[in-house]
Amino acid sequence: RCPEHGNLAAPCYASPTKIAMFRAPSAEYRPLGSSSSSSSVNKTLRTVAVTTACVLAGLFIATNVITQTSQPLQAGSLASVGARAHTRVSLPRSSTAMRQRSSVCPPGTRRSVSAFSAISPVNTDLSLDWSQLKTDLTNLISEKQCGPIMIRLSWHDAGTYCKADNSGGARGAQRFEEGEAKHGANAGLDVARAILDEVQSKYPISAADLWAFASIVATEVMGGPKIPFRAGRDDIPDATQCVEEGRLPDGDKGSDHLRAVFGRMGFSDKEIVVLSGAHTVGRCHADRSGFEGAWTEAPLQWDNAYFKNLMSKDYTAETTAQGNPQYRDSKADVIALETDLALTTDPEFKKYTELFANDASAFNQAYAETYQKLQELGWESKGLTEIAW
Repeated sequence: RCPEHGNLAAPCYASPTKIAMFRAPSAEYRPLGSSSSSSSVNKTLRTVAVTTACVLAGLFIATNVITQTSQPLQAGSLASVGARAHTRVSLPRSSTAMRQRSSVCPPGTRRSVSAFSAISPVNTDLSLDWSQLKTDLTNLISEKQCGPIMIRLSWHDAGTYCKADNSGGARGAQRFEEGEAKHGANAGLDVARAILDEVQSKYPISAADLWAFASIVATEVMGGPKIPFRAGRDDIPDATQCVEEGRLPDGDKGSDHLRAVFGRMGFSDKEIVVLSGAHTVGRCHADRSGFEGAWTEAPLQWDNAYFKNLMSKDYTAETTAQGNPQYRDSKADVIALETDLALTTDPEFKKYTELFANDASAFNQAYAETYQKLQELGWESKGLTEIAW
């Protein structure tokens, strides 16, 4: 094992400038290239040891890649091979640069999964220090101003649920490069997962629980309601349990689409409007969704401005550079999508939109209740535990 990082590997992929040497238990570890006053015999033995270790490591990796993947080695493959052989290749999370150097991605490419993604799922230890975790998340979200994308990450993890067969839901499914991480609706969420990497490494908590908890902390940080939280979600073990693409809302469709997507999860018309209210924070990015702009004038402030804007702004149709239709109020420079305007053109949706535009407290109360329901879809009967945070 590399004494610096504890990795069972040769070479140590967490420290690419040093090569770990497997020695007899009584022998001293030395990286290649270190100075030594050893005799020529010892030098020869070290050379033999290094050569043998490298050959064995190469055979081990090649065998696993050929027999288990039958695919060329891709980003994250080395770590997944290690996981399948019950060998955990750990990357030091305190150094982004170190993770990049140890990546097997070709130079200039962008990883679509976080460094944590490739390791085995973690079960949440309910006795962890939730107060300290909240403090760490609060500081992180405040520093990076990333509250909206934390909500989107958890929303898109949970929002795949299907009531008919109890599939989907919050289970950390975006951890896999070949799974839900590559769905079009999740474009850009690698940013959120990477932000949470270091927090993930400090606490015994599943990705699904962490993403859910981070989103409700983010809501409070931005001025929103305190949402009850229950923990105990398990992560899926591999990408084969990811659901098909197409379960999340498309911004260029109307009320029928909203009812189909949200109805699949068991939500009412009121709950559809409530959850759409999360657009009171955040903005669209053309390189992610194909849409561009913020829904409100203060996209990092939680309030009911989203509903007020829908009822009062003068939106004009436009087409983004990516060819997507959207609407913009030129005076306030705020946008609305087809799914947003459906909340004002559909009579049933509109009555709730008007209610929340006129009563911020009613919106916050309904949102806290409905968002907790979203996060717990599929887990209601599986013993989630109330957390005092």
